[in-house]
Amino acid sequence: MFTKYVLPLLAVLGLSFAVYTVVQGQKVAPTSKPVIPPPSRPEGPPTIAGAGIIEANLENIPIGANIPGVVTELFVKVHDAVKIGTPLFRTDDRNLQAELIVRQANMDAAKAQFERIKAAPQAQQDIPTAQAAVEEARARFREAEVVSTRTSNLFGRGVATASDYDRDRHALDAAKASLARAEADLKRIQITWEKDIEVSRAQVEQMQSMVKSTRIEIERCTVKALAAGEVLQVNVRPGQYAASVWKEPLIVLGDVNTLNVRVDIDEQDVPYFDERGDAFATLKGRPGFVFALTKVVKVEPYVIPKKSLTGDNSERVDTRVLQVVYALPQERDIPLYVGQQMDVYLRAAKLSDDQKKKLSAGPGVTRPFEENPASISPTTSGPKSVESSAGK
Repeated sequence: MFTKYVLPLLAVLGLSFAVYTVVQGQKVAPTSKPVIPPPSRPEGPPTIAGAGIIEANLENIPIGANIPGVVTELFVKVHDAVKIGTPLFRTDDRNLQAELIVRQANMDAAKAQFERIKAAPQAQQDIPTAQAAVEEARARFREAEVVSTRTSNLFGRGVATASDYDRDRHALDAAKASLARAEADLKRIQITWEKDIEVSRAQVEQMQSMVKSTRIEIERCTVKALAAGEVLQVNVRPGQYAASVWKEPLIVLGDVNTLNVRVDIDEQDVPYFDERGDAFATLKGRPGFVFALTKVVKVEPYVIPKKSLTGDNSERVDTRVLQVVYALPQERDIPLYVGQQMDVYLRAAKLSDDQKKKLSAGPGVTRPFEENPASISPTTSGPKSVESSAGK
């Protein structure tokens, strides 16, 4: 029974499944049509195209942390309008507050030391005492000088003895030395006191500058807006660590009252770019919405490597582009947002026939040393050296 009926039936079923599988595999899948047709170059005058991205007026402003730390307060949210100086967020400043207390105490101690030195005993006791000692030594010197002069006269007339003359003469020298020592002590006390005051004053100024520096650091813990605009994005939360090096900005600001579109023009199309030519833009994938671009905000004169619009700013391709910023019209049929992509079309510049011929020439066509040998100056050392080496 099994051999007579079941095995042939299984063989027929297997063969049928194999034939069905082969037939299905040979069928060509129908071509899928895009939901929205890709952009195409408009008909009419010659045009050049470029990819554009909408940005805020004065560009999008990424905000980071002045001082790394844990975010303790967040003052703004998306769509908030901010002015110059508006606080955005604050990082932990407790260590700086403690440092400020210590430096404030050091400054108070330096001030007290300065006041003590100004009112120190040197000014009240030591200096007057030294001045009195100088006056006393000067009086003794004058007295010894008078006695020595009188004894010298008497000794010259033979009235005074030699011992009296020597005694009074040495007493005069001793009085002179005592006066010089008293004057030196007074000068030393005065100079030392003045220098101590200068050192103490410098210490006070140093402490004041350190306190000011700490207060500035505490103020920098509160990040403030340096330009007026609207908060476009907030990527920070209380409790999050705000590092000095970040992959994405903590907050993005921008003036959305006026929107611009930044267009990347391929370096091969740069010769055809005309700043005064007509231009219009359409939304990416929505060619039905057309926006006339009548005002060029700026043409950045530095041709940069093209960046893909995937959001990764470090991703590059081999092509280089010229970036041109156009102002979008204020009256728009639909709302536009910063970061949207656009397709931009520019009317190509009118070129002369000679310019067109040169631009249409492929690589390797221009060979002046081979095609125009008569135009080479005989004083040029390059071709002569080549010819001489070729002759050799």
